[in-house]
Amino acid sequence: MSEAPPFGTTRYLCPLECGWHHDVPPPSPQRVVELGVTADPAARDIHEAISSVATRALYAEADRTETALREHLDTHTTEQFVRVIHDLRVEVGQLRSAGPARPDEEPTT
Repeated sequence: MSEAPPFGTTRYLCPLECGWHHDVPPPSPQRVVELGVTADPAARDIHEAISSVATRALYAEADRTETALREHLDTHTTEQFVRVIHDLRVEVGQLRSAGPARPDEEPTT
């Protein structure tokens, strides 16, 4: 198991639980520079410029995260996906057959 990420970091884990993860550091001026984000040249004032930088950084980070996840998921086989889906279905079935999670919960049929 890997150590916890630094405070404020968002960690995306592989849904197949292979141990891979993608960390997104918290927003900072340094991160904006790393992302190569600049202000919208059409911004009318400093507030619009700052807002445009924040928005562009958000989208750039989302694109990087999605790309990293897609590239990682491409390393898994269809068989691995099917196995995980099957195991999750078995686990859900076991949990459902165990009865209500809380004493005040109505049993489902």
